[in-house]
Amino acid sequence: MPSISIQNIVKQTSVIQDLMTLRNVASASQAGDSFQALNEDLKQNIHHSVAAIDLVLDQQDTSPADLAIRSRRAYQWLKHLDKQENLESHLDALQRINLFLPAVKLLPKYKRFRVEFIFFHTSALFQIQGKSSLIQITTQESLTSAPDTVLIALLETALGRPSQSTRQQIREYTFSPYYQSTREHLEFLGIPKGSFAKGSVHDLAKSFKRVNLAYFGEQISEPHLVWNNRLTVRKFGHYQWDTDTVMVSRTLDQRRVPEFVVDYVMYHELLHKKLGARLVNSRRMVHTNLFHQEEAKFARLDEAQNYLNKKSRKRK
Repeated sequence: MPSISIQNIVKQTSVIQDLMTLRNVASASQAGDSFQALNEDLKQNIHHSVAAIDLVLDQQDTSPADLAIRSRRAYQWLKHLDKQENLESHLDALQRINLFLPAVKLLPKYKRFRVEFIFFHTSALFQIQGKSSLIQITTQESLTSAPDTVLIALLETALGRPSQSTRQQIREYTFSPYYQSTREHLEFLGIPKGSFAKGSVHDLAKSFKRVNLAYFGEQISEPHLVWNNRLTVRKFGHYQWDTDTVMVSRTLDQRRVPEFVVDYVMYHELLHKKLGARLVNSRRMVHTNLFHQEEAKFARLDEAQNYLNKKSRKRK
């Protein structure tokens, strides 16, 4: 499908984010009436924005899958917050950040900066940006319901000197079923199933069915199947555990790429889904001995790996 861009989605998202800065939330929290007014203002702004976008999508007979990725993520974030319970969870998390932030021991380089904290539908768990006298932390929206200990650990990781146990708290929470279901919900909110599976040449849905039948006895539930728009040199596939997504590089969506090579990449990533990870010294190990034993069952393993190695060297 062609990519479309609805004007002002990202811009309108920024307007709404400006209403829920840490300062605005702190100020509104000092009086019940003010906080309720902020909640109502956000509620109306978000609802009107979502309704306007939905109307345009309907008129163009398209879905959020057709939006440019920045616009799509912004829309999905707004759509998520259009539910009152999600908006309340978001504001509650910002109130808690305001309470915890003063106690964080900042790294010396951050002490002269004002900290802003944003929950948003980001691909990364959190990102830090510095500009003039401001440090902005943008964190995955799925963390708004996290326990206090996790939010504190997040602040310490972003701004201070986190301990191993601090990192472990965040890691354990991101493996929780609630976090993963929320993360998956956000990533594919409003996206019709199979929207990203069909490439110009190869179809990931068909590849999944072939591999699932041949190697898993059709016992693997179908993950989200996505072509990565980036042309890659070394990595041709990836399994994203928190959104249950198999992503395959667009580099392989070409007529000269054999079907069995795409199937091998699919098999490799489905093994990650099936076998998961093993913790060794607090590190996630995915390419274990068991993984390699299972991978060796692919009928044309050497041929597929040699093809990908040659393609990798050629692109480099």
